[in-house]
Amino acid sequence: MRDKMNNKRLLDVKNGYNFRELGGYPTKDGRTIKWNKLIRSGELSELSKADQEYLTNYGVKYDVDLRSDLERKNAADKMLPKTTFIPNPVFNTGHDKTDEEYAKQYSINPNLGTENMILSYQSMVTEESAKKAFRNLFDTLLKNNQDKSSVLFHCAQGKDRTGLSAAFILFALGVSENDIRQDYLISKEQMKPYVQLKINEYSKYGMNDILKNNLSNLYSVDEKYFDAAMDMIKKEYGNIDNFLHEFIGLSDQEITKLRDIYLTD
Repeated sequence: MRDKMNNKRLLDVKNGYNFRELGGYPTKDGRTIKWNKLIRSGELSELSKADQEYLTNYGVKYDVDLRSDLERKNAADKMLPKTTFIPNPVFNTGHDKTDEEYAKQYSINPNLGTENMILSYQSMVTEESAKKAFRNLFDTLLKNNQDKSSVLFHCAQGKDRTGLSAAFILFALGVSENDIRQDYLISKEQMKPYVQLKINEYSKYGMNDILKNNLSNLYSVDEKYFDAAMDMIKKEYGNIDNFLHEFIGLSDQEITKLRDIYLTD
């Protein structure tokens, strides 16, 4: 999936999911997002030495971890040299049941996975913890003004908390909603191996079609989820620009600075 001769949307990280570049997207003012500046991904807990070396050579300067304290404790990121680690939970609750409890919970109601994902996306544009986390992320982005230095931001699978973070960054940089939506949906293909992994893992507790369907909905992405967040933003703030200013707290000057840092003619 190459955008240019030496630039790739999908990064060559072997022991991790959904490592992707945000470079190359055009903006409404005729500029383009720089490569080697913005990386979105899943967790860094399984990285091999080669993966760590690859990301270090790629220029990762900041690792912003959007997971909860419990998630970080259970699967800590492998640290990268020369990289500042920033714990930055979007939510600090949930993910506290055993796999067996989750298997039981999601084996009864076929709509539960989708319903919970929609609620989660709505919470990410209304909850105080999410507001604080997105502001912290943008504060880090505003500090990343050196050449060949990247901000990597991630959650567990790099699709939901990371997906909306990427969307808000791209909106702030002036990328079209269609391109933002398409970038978000890349996770659908990227997460197929992970969905199968979870189905295999949960099979030991007894697998039925309801559980399988819920796992697919929980561990993938869907336009319904993205739209749930966008519709809530429109309901609460009128439009995305108001949301960026009022919820995340970005000033016009900060948006101009972000564009100066991350865009090229």
